[in-house]
Amino acid sequence: MSKKNPSSTKQSSQKASAVIPVVDNSKVIRRRLFWMLSIAAFLLFAPTIQHGFVLDDLAVIENNRFVQEGFGGIPDLFSTFYWKGFWDANAGLYRPLSMVMFAIEWAFSPNNPGIHHFVNVLLYAFTIGLLFKLLLKLLPTYSVWVSFAITLIFMVHPSHTEVVANIKSRDEILCFLFFLLTFQSILKAREGKTIDTVKTVLLFLACLLSKEAGIMYLPILGLYFWMVKKESIIPVFKKLLPLLIITGAWLILHQSVIHADPTPPIQYGYHDNSLIACEDGSRYATGIGILGRYMLETVAPYNLSYDYSYNQIPCLNFTSLPVISTLLVLILSALIVVKTRKSKPEIAFGILFFFISIALVTNIFSLIGTTYANRLIYAPSLGIIIAFVIGTFTLFKSQQTEKWQSAAVLISILIGIVFSVMTIERNKVWESNTTLFTADVKNSPNSARVQFNYGVLKMNTDQRDSSAMRQDWSIAASSFKKAISIDSLDAGSYTNLGVVSYRMNQLDQSVRYTQKAINLNPNDTSLYGNLGDAYFSLKDYNKAGNALKKATQWKDASAALYKRYGISLFNLKRYEEAMTVFKKGLQKFPNDIEMAANLGNTYGAAANYEEAGQVFETIYTKDSTNVNALRLMVISYEQAGNRAKVAQYSPFLK
Repeated sequence: MSKKNPSSTKQSSQKASAVIPVVDNSKVIRRRLFWMLSIAAFLLFAPTIQHGFVLDDLAVIENNRFVQEGFGGIPDLFSTFYWKGFWDANAGLYRPLSMVMFAIEWAFSPNNPGIHHFVNVLLYAFTIGLLFKLLLKLLPTYSVWVSFAITLIFMVHPSHTEVVANIKSRDEILCFLFFLLTFQSILKAREGKTIDTVKTVLLFLACLLSKEAGIMYLPILGLYFWMVKKESIIPVFKKLLPLLIITGAWLILHQSVIHADPTPPIQYGYHDNSLIACEDGSRYATGIGILGRYMLETVAPYNLSYDYSYNQIPCLNFTSLPVISTLLVLILSALIVVKTRKSKPEIAFGILFFFISIALVTNIFSLIGTTYANRLIYAPSLGIIIAFVIGTFTLFKSQQTEKWQSAAVLISILIGIVFSVMTIERNKVWESNTTLFTADVKNSPNSARVQFNYGVLKMNTDQRDSSAMRQDWSIAASSFKKAISIDSLDAGSYTNLGVVSYRMNQLDQSVRYTQKAINLNPNDTSLYGNLGDAYFSLKDYNKAGNALKKATQWKDASAALYKRYGISLFNLKRYEEAMTVFKKGLQKFPNDIEMAANLGNTYGAAANYEEAGQVFETIYTKDSTNVNALRLMVISYEQAGNRAKVAQYSPFLK
C-alpha cells in the first residue's frame, strides 16, 4: 500500500496541472501594445477636438450647401464633383465618402466642428491599431517590437498633424484606412470564397471613393506578394484581378461624374502650383527637388506649414544642390533595393512603397493643384519608416529579440518622444486660422499666399484700442508688401494695401495701390469704389466721381457708393446728375433716409424748392421724430411759396 501512495500523488499532481491554462506571453504583449498604441494615438490628438473650422473646412463643411442638408444632401454628394457644394471649381476630383460622413455628422450636430474633429481623431486611433495588427501579419518572422516601433514612429510623426487636425483631410485618413483594411482582407481571404472577395473589393472601392491616390495602392499590393511573399506574377495577378476590375468601374464612374457637369475644368495658376511658372526643363528639376524635400520631411519634419505656394519653393535646375542631392539619394535607394530585395525584402518593399505612393504628387509626371503639402506624405511616410526601423533592428541584430530593452527599440522610443513633443506643439497651431496664419508666416515667409493671409488676419483685427489697431494695420501693410515683393501680380495684396492705407489716412498711397490693383484686374468694378472713396477723402471730387460712376455699375454696389458719387457731383455743382444718382440709389435702397435727404438738398441747391419740400415731407411722413427733415421741408416750401404746406407743418416746429 505504501508503494502506491507516491504514484497516486504523482497522478493527482498531473491532473491538477492539466487544468492550469497556459498563458501565451506573445499574444498578451501584442494585445497590450495594440491598446496602448490605439489609446496613445487618440490622446495625442484629443486636444484638436476643441479646435474650430480651419482653411478648406469652410468649403467642405461650414459653407457647403450639400453638407448642410444633412442626409438630404447625400445624393448630391455622390453625383457631383468634390467642390460643387461650395463653388464651381471643377478640379477633376470625386471624393464623396468623406463628404457624406460630414453631412451625417452635420445632421446630428449642425455647425459643430467638435464632432468632426472627434471622428477624425477616432478614425486615426483606429488606423494606428489596425496598422500595428497588419504589420504583425506582414512581418511574421520579426519581433513584435519591430511592428511596434514602426507604428509608434508613424503615429507621432509631426507631418501627420495636418491630416488629423484639419477636418478636410478626412479623405487622407479614410483612403489609407481602407487600404489597410483591404490589405488585411486579402491576407485573410480564403481561396474560392466569394464572400471574402466581395468584402475585399468593397473595401478597396471605399478607398478609391475616399481619394483618387488610392489607385497607387494596387502596385504596392502586387509588389508585396511578389517581392516579400515570393509569389509568381500569375498568382499575384489573379489575386488582384477583382481589385483591377473594381478600379476600372470606379474610373468610369469618376469620369462620368466629372464630365456630367457643364462646369469646365479648373485652370490652375502659378499661385496654386508654383511649378507652372517654371520652364519645362526647370519644372522637372523642381519636381525632383520636391521629391527630395518629401524624403527629408519624412526623416526631419521641421518648419512645417499649411502652404508652400509661390514662391516658397522656387524653380530649380539640374545643377541645383537640392536636385543633385535628391538624385544621389535616389541612386542610393536603388542600390539598397537591389542589395536587400532577396536578403531583406521588407526593406526594399518599404523604400518602393514610399516612391510608388508619393509618385502622383511630386509634380514630376503631372502637375497637381498644389506645389507641396505636409498631408501628402501621410501614407508614403510609412514606407521610409518601415525601411528605417527594420534596417535599425537589423544593424543592432535585434530583429528577433523579444526584449523591449534592445538598443533598436530604445532608439525608436527616443524618436517617438521627440516627434511627440513636436506633434503636440503643432497641434496647437491648427486651433484656428488665427493661430495657423500667425505661426506659419515664420515657416513659409516666401509664400505670397501665406503673407497675404497673415495680412488679412491683421487687417481685420478685433483690437479695441486704437493704437493697437493701427499697429495691426501696420503689420498687415508690411505683410501685403512682402507678398507683392514675392508676386508682383498679386492683385489681392494691392487691393488690401489700398484699404489699409485708407484706414491709416495715407490717402495718396491708398490711391496708388488701388490703381495698381485695377490695372491688374480692370474687370473688378468693386475696386473703383475703393478708389473713389480715397479720392473723395482727398476732396478730389472730379476723380472721385469718375471712379464712383464705375463702382455704382457693380451689381453689389452699396448705398454708401451711391451717396458718395452723388455728393461728389453735388460738390462739382452738377446738380442734375447728382439727382439722377440719388434717385437710382433710392430705387435700390428705398429706406435710406440719408440718401433721400441728399436728394432733397440737391433739389434745394438747384432751386427746385417744391421738389425738395416733397422729398423732405416724405421723410417726415415716414419718421415724425425727424425734426431736421421737418425744418428743411418748411424752409423748402417757404422758398417755393407753398403757403398751405408751411401753414400745415410750421406748428410742429416748436
